[in-house]
Amino acid sequence: MNTEIPIQKAADMRSQGMTTDKIIQALISEGYTMQQVRDALQQAEIKKSISNPITGSAPQPAERASEPQPALQQPPKPMMASPAPQPMQRQSGINVDEIQRILEEIISEKWKESEEVIRSMIEWKAVISTKIKDLETRVTEFNSRVDSMNASLGKKAEEFNQTMTDVDTEIKALDKALNKLIPALSDNISELKEIVTKK
Repeated sequence: MNTEIPIQKAADMRSQGMTTDKIIQALISEGYTMQQVRDALQQAEIKKSISNPITGSAPQPAERASEPQPALQQPPKPMMASPAPQPMQRQSGINVDEIQRILEEIISEKWKESEEVIRSMIEWKAVISTKIKDLETRVTEFNSRVDSMNASLGKKAEEFNQTMTDVDTEIKALDKALNKLIPALSDNISELKEIVTKK
């Protein structure tokens, strides 16, 4: 990640007629952070305003050449400490309106991005809610089918138990009847055997 503020790059792009949005995208693609890009745009505008103040432009080289040169070289005057330039002041030549416009553009772009993210989240939430409702409906239908199958199986089991009980009862009744019939048949066979023997 770049650590320096790309002031010169921002100024060059602005002089080429690039919009703020394109400058921001270009610098971010080069690895600069949003804070670095914002500072670069502000300082580029400050630099531009200072080099071309509202009160007038700097004299051209030709004009400087035509100015009369002093006959004697004067000793350099002591440098007076000038007060630090006050940012956002028109006296220093800074175009406050331009800086404010840039800030408003940046804020507007960020707000639009936030709105898009929020809109995407709302749409995503609606889709997920619909899918959840559909899943809940399917689960409810599945539970109903399982309950119906359990009820049917329970009924079939009861019918099977009743059938087996009836069969068991019939088997017991048949066993009793056979127990009564076998002695009678045995007696009849004995009597028949005696009759045959006597003949």
